[in-house]
Amino acid sequence: METTNREIEGKTSCWYAVYTAGRAEKKVKERLDKAGIESYLPLQSVIRLWNNRKRKVMIPVVPGYIFVHLPVGDVAKVKSVKGVSFLLREEGRYVSIPECQMEVFRSMVENTGEFIEFAEELTPGITVRVTRGQLEGATGELLDCQGKNKLMLRIAGLGCALVTVASDAIEKVR
Repeated sequence: METTNREIEGKTSCWYAVYTAGRAEKKVKERLDKAGIESYLPLQSVIRLWNNRKRKVMIPVVPGYIFVHLPVGDVAKVKSVKGVSFLLREEGRYVSIPECQMEVFRSMVENTGEFIEFAEELTPGITVRVTRGQLEGATGELLDCQGKNKLMLRIAGLGCALVTVASDAIEKVR
């Protein structure tokens, strides 16, 4: 499948987001490099506790994704790399990421000392769990998002409750 970016933007190459097999981002990056495909895997350092020992490990900023820079429409080369699941699509077309957005993203990842976390999109109708605060542990249906920090939840036994919570105090129930 070929994108129409060449005609629209006059570009010869674009960045694409590639979804990888579970926890295989680093291996896929090695394989892409070996195949001569320009790729970017944003990593960040975190401290993990294993067997009562603290270890500093590098983890992907965007779990499950690697970014590749390819000539427009030349995605078949990437699909053949072991560990690549698919390229991100929208309405049947591969989603290209503008060069300026990739530069800003790379700069943000490389220049910030803070931990970067991508939050899941909260949409009405999903089941969520409150992870801290007075309703900690409560599970309910998200009815409405009213601004950045106000969520309306339907919690069994309580009816509807309009609660103000930080966006990181809610997690999606799978």
